[in-house]
Amino acid sequence: MNNCKWLPKIVECEDYNKWNEYLDSIYEIFKKDFIDSRPIFEGKFVNFRKEPVDEKYEHAFIHLTHKKNELCLSDNPNDRIPDPRRAERIGWNRAIIENYKCNDNCCDCDKILYFEEYYKKNIRSYFLFKDVKFLVILEKRKKYNLLITGYYIEHENKMKKYIKKYEKYKMQKTPLT
Repeated sequence: MNNCKWLPKIVECEDYNKWNEYLDSIYEIFKKDFIDSRPIFEGKFVNFRKEPVDEKYEHAFIHLTHKKNELCLSDNPNDRIPDPRRAERIGWNRAIIENYKCNDNCCDCDKILYFEEYYKKNIRSYFLFKDVKFLVILEKRKKYNLLITGYYIEHENKMKKYIKKYEKYKMQKTPLT
């Protein structure tokens, strides 16, 4: 696994028959990390999408705990399926944003790979923690940063894709911002 000093522990769901109770418990982590206080990236607060609310949870929370349902034809952005790997790592999103320039001398850590790319008219910031296969994405706005998503990277080809984007970004002569 990883010997990172600042990365929170995984919060596993002990009983998938009690998924809703589990969501309530990890929502408290999301609330602490993004509602009660907000992380700051490059001098601007990190906000998140609240709408559309799915019963009692903001859209961002659903996005951080569920994945896209490839079989669903609905236009509802909350029409997603539970993703235990995302959910159990809910506390990693803020931790990675705040510690991506980690100076701790963790054992055998490749650190977080940071890169940017344009998405439509905005710049997206990517925080790739290769060692634990986790990616957080923010979108830069004029007055704040918008939390887009954070998720566990299950497939090696997807990891290779992001590493390639990182390497391309590092080769650029001028930053995007």
